[in-house]
Amino acid sequence: MCGVIGIVDSEQVSFQLFCGLMALQHRGQDAAGIITSNDNTVFVKKSTGLVQQIFPEQELQKLQGTMGIAQTRYSTIGHASSINAQPLFVNATNKIAMAHNGNITNYLELKANLSEKGVFLTTTIDIEPALHLFAAKYEKTKDFFASAKHVLQTLEGSYSIVGFISDKGMFAIRDPHGIRPLVLGKKNSSYVFASESVALQTLGYEFVRDIAPGEAMFIDEQFRVQSKVLLEKHRAHCMFEWVYFARPESMIEERAVYKARLALGATLAEHLRDDLIDVVIPVPDTARASAAKLAEVLGVKYREGLIKNRYIARTFIMPSQDSRKDSVNIKLNVIISAVKDKIVAVVDDSIVRATTSKRIIKLLRDAGAKKIIFVSSCPPIKHPCFYGIDMPTARELIANDKSLEEIREFIGADKLIYATVEDLEKAIRKNLCTACLTGSYPVMVSDDAKAFFAHDKKQR
Repeated sequence: MCGVIGIVDSEQVSFQLFCGLMALQHRGQDAAGIITSNDNTVFVKKSTGLVQQIFPEQELQKLQGTMGIAQTRYSTIGHASSINAQPLFVNATNKIAMAHNGNITNYLELKANLSEKGVFLTTTIDIEPALHLFAAKYEKTKDFFASAKHVLQTLEGSYSIVGFISDKGMFAIRDPHGIRPLVLGKKNSSYVFASESVALQTLGYEFVRDIAPGEAMFIDEQFRVQSKVLLEKHRAHCMFEWVYFARPESMIEERAVYKARLALGATLAEHLRDDLIDVVIPVPDTARASAAKLAEVLGVKYREGLIKNRYIARTFIMPSQDSRKDSVNIKLNVIISAVKDKIVAVVDDSIVRATTSKRIIKLLRDAGAKKIIFVSSCPPIKHPCFYGIDMPTARELIANDKSLEEIREFIGADKLIYATVEDLEKAIRKNLCTACLTGSYPVMVSDDAKAFFAHDKKQR
């Protein structure tokens, strides 16, 4: 999962891109990059680390141009390094740049096909084959939509791509299932593409609409917009965006993330009607809305019983299990007076590996909680994700081979409640990708690709 943004304006865009990346920092913390275009010259700055660390003011001033794209990276294919930081560009007649969010699942096949043609990749990330495919087609045809259609017909998996053709314009391409989000915004004559609408709010752009699944859009330097839906399949929007990844201020597919999380809280309340509860507390920050609604529906107190150290990154997207364990140990503290001698319902967005859940319950026990009911607003995650969430192997998922009772015992809760898939669909109200919950994948993944994802995970 990554955050991407692209802007075409009448003024230099580097500072806007930086601010947009700051709004999308929650989507990736491994690396970040910005590339801008001034006529047929490009300016690039990218590195590992957080956005604010990579782009001091003097670096932003060097990124000249009225058109540019940027990405903040969460590694799922290819290790975290400056070489693998996006965006990437190629030196064609017009320089072409791309960045993306998602996983291109036929990466190995594309890489082998390009190698047979004498094209060898310089990175280990999956957007590079897409960039070469697009650039080669565009060099022959000078037709953006023909090039975009070639990409859509060739790539498999999930991808929301932003890019530009220098001296021509900026573009977006979204996979035919719409697995990863992508939105369009407008301010005066300038336009922005972004992974989430929160970036539009930050920059003062008006939300126009979501880029449709299978749609390609081109905005030239005179701000003329052309778009076509070139290849649409059944929609399968990633449920984890609403549950965990997106910021609550964002709108995805015309459904407010905050409202979806409130609705999840209401459905969870139905599972707890007969339980005696003194207080409901959220695991900050993603579970707050669900916890607040759960408490409201049940008519019990809502309290902030866990306080997050704001300087610790999101533990789910840490690159290794050891780093996640270390971060959890210093991420949260308990407000003892909120939980001591009380029956506590603690609400989290999900349980993936259960590292955080187990630690939270121990913290609450140590603080004197009398009884702990652990509530997950996401159903049990049983199957790997190959579309951009960093859980490509079943063995790292606690629900893959453990029953509800075994999970409860492992994390140390007195009771464990999960939302159901039906709860999720009712709350989000969209056609969802629930592959990690049900094992039903909208895009099939070959055994070779699955083995590659597992091996690549070990190397990172």
